[in-house]
Amino acid sequence: MKKIVSTMLLLAACSYANAQKVQVLDLCESLGKQPNQWFSNGSVPKLSEDRKEGTYAVSANGYKAERLRRIYSEAFDTGVTRDNGYIAFSLFVEKPELLNGNGQIAISSGGLADKDSYGYVFGGLKIGSIKLVTGWNNIIVPLSLFKDVRETPNLSAINYFRILLYNQNENTTPQEMKIDNIRFTSDKSLLEAVVK
Repeated sequence: MKKIVSTMLLLAACSYANAQKVQVLDLCESLGKQPNQWFSNGSVPKLSEDRKEGTYAVSANGYKAERLRRIYSEAFDTGVTRDNGYIAFSLFVEKPELLNGNGQIAISSGGLADKDSYGYVFGGLKIGSIKLVTGWNNIIVPLSLFKDVRETPNLSAINYFRILLYNQNENTTPQEMKIDNIRFTSDKSLLEAVVK
């Protein structure tokens, strides 16, 4: 009996240690409140029960490039550096064929995309190593790929997240996009374990 209890305690301790290695910026369980709510240019975000974890994901249905962004009222410590860290989130794309393949992820400690920020500019409908497909995409990107640096971003005090995705040829057909479970870690294997 003692051996079973010891094994259970050891497994619980390992699970707790792994949980501490992943820092969750946003579980996307609420829209937030003014002025710190989710925003989408040309669309009103809502909660969707079609999600990857928890109860909800944040959804927007528009065509303008600024698909989803949020300013946070409290600074968030990612627990990582630009050299060793990864950002991960789940992204639902309804019609990737409408996109021209260009976009950007921005995180900032200055409350804006272009102030104290890191930006990851991507193209070809490929975010990190993930090619966007219809439905849910599990995005994992090393922060070392965030080459667009503005001023002095502080990864111990992140308060802004934004994702841009541009349409083809000024196409104005709206499409639904959803985001869920935005998190950071220095251990990529923990993020891949969540995906499976």
